[in-house]
Amino acid sequence: MSQLNALADLQTRLNLQFKDEVLLRTALRHKSACIDKNERNNERLEFLGDSVLGMVISDCLYKQFPEQPEGKLAKAKAFLVCEATLAEAALMLGLENCIEMSSAEEATGGRSRKSILSDAFEALIGAIYLDIGVRAASRIVRKSLASAMKQVGTANYHGDFKSALQERTQSTHRRIPVYEIVDEQGADHLKRFIAEVKVGGEFLGHGSGNTKKEAEQAAAQAALMKLKVKI
Repeated sequence: MSQLNALADLQTRLNLQFKDEVLLRTALRHKSACIDKNERNNERLEFLGDSVLGMVISDCLYKQFPEQPEGKLAKAKAFLVCEATLAEAALMLGLENCIEMSSAEEATGGRSRKSILSDAFEALIGAIYLDIGVRAASRIVRKSLASAMKQVGTANYHGDFKSALQERTQSTHRRIPVYEIVDEQGADHLKRFIAEVKVGGEFLGHGSGNTKKEAEQAAAQAALMKLKVKI
């Protein structure tokens, strides 16, 4: 399927029509596709979409859980905006078929890479906000994250993956997890941190986020998935 057909199908699934389809294509253009080309990648739209996403999710949590304190709402938000959750939302929308990237990036598994998928989802939300408006962006966020939002409301939801991982490893390994920021990517206003988590020197997972705390939470979530822990 060509990218143009993929974008047309995407708009049908979203039940909306972009007035400026260049904006949509930009939202789904990975930086690897811009090497030696005079085209913009999706990083600026990702920056905007991150803020729109945070606003919509905060509004949802505030209204859905009127009795929850700020700390628990913050943990729930961290889960909803983490890389793994947004990558799953991107796959649900079929964004892996829409992202423009270099052949080298694609050959190394770029279309299934969580960081690329989650970035594309955020950029898409930013593009919808600019082109169609906040109501449309809010609708897509709420619909795409409906399943994750239900998980937040379950009795066994932890949200704090680092605490859940520590409880697990203390009981199974008699050790606590150790986190390390192994890489920092992007300009200062678009900084992305990569974290790894190990227990007793054994690598358990890695994750990324816009802050070091988010990256560590994502790494802990990946570790829990590896250990097949239901959280």
